[in-house]
Amino acid sequence: MKYLKPFFCIAILLTSSSAYSHEPVKSYNQISLEASASADVDNDTMIVSLYVQEEGSKAASLSNKVNKKINWALQKLKQHKSIKVETESYSTTPVYNNNQIIAWRVRQSIKLESINMPLMSEVLGELQTELKLAGISFDVSRAKRELETQALIDQALAAYDKRARQISKQLQRDGYKIVTMHVSTSANPIQHRYRKSMAVMSEASAAPDISAGDRTLKVRVNGTIELE
Repeated sequence: MKYLKPFFCIAILLTSSSAYSHEPVKSYNQISLEASASADVDNDTMIVSLYVQEEGSKAASLSNKVNKKINWALQKLKQHKSIKVETESYSTTPVYNNNQIIAWRVRQSIKLESINMPLMSEVLGELQTELKLAGISFDVSRAKRELETQALIDQALAAYDKRARQISKQLQRDGYKIVTMHVSTSANPIQHRYRKSMAVMSEASAAPDISAGDRTLKVRVNGTIELE
């Protein structure tokens, strides 16, 4: 029996220590708030998607035709270092009729991207003699987006500080300190697009009229402050 008492005391101490370590930290005078800044930024990058598609009875022959036209376009584009070129999907698919293969369809796409929009428009007119236009979209270049975002972060933080000081003053406190803060950036997903009948574009072989539009960039700051 003499060993039961010490063992019982140790158990009490351990339980007390465990309860103390899990006791939640109490916090007072904390307020969550948010501020943001946004700007409409002109799109300065043009993105063009072009493709070649051939259909017929012999897949190998079709592939040769597609490759020839794509290679022709790539050779043309090598003259323009300011245009970024990326080859995209390549596919060979059967064409069915009554569950029977009656033909083959071979298609390959390329994507062009550049901040030199007049040149892109000119090149697009040339390439349409052999390639078809899938679509045109516009975006803000990485360099311009970074520059604009830096300015928006400064504005959003200034707005956050102003709001926090206003709250402190109205509640008759000396000031505040930041407990947590999160800064996030975003851009609206809507792009100004241009599309036109593929047949019309192919016959005209002329550069389309374009309007790049703009994109809204936004910086949001949210967090928790503690009044002093």
